[in-house]
Amino acid sequence: MHAAALLQTGIDFAKEQEIEVRLELLDGSTSGLCVYGGKTCIFLDLAQNSLEQLHELGVALIRDAGIDVVDLPSELQSAWGRLHPPVTTNRSL
Repeated sequence: MHAAALLQTGIDFAKEQEIEVRLELLDGSTSGLCVYGGKTCIFLDLAQNSLEQLHELGVALIRDAGIDVVDLPSELQSAWGRLHPPVTTNRSL
């Protein structure tokens, strides 16, 4: 499954958990989970590619929201089972 399709599956899963996912230009701020007004939201950076957004969504759901990997849809279990950082070409030297 392609990263964009997995990302959509992850967003749909988050919505089922009553977590809003917002894609916005974060201008250097980090993606992540936040709670405001009793509502849980995950912000993802539009400047990132689908693979990077998928990684950030997994980190927010598993590490920050405390969702167990076994509770994820099977395709996301495979993608997020070990949560290694994505390979990017934008590395600082």
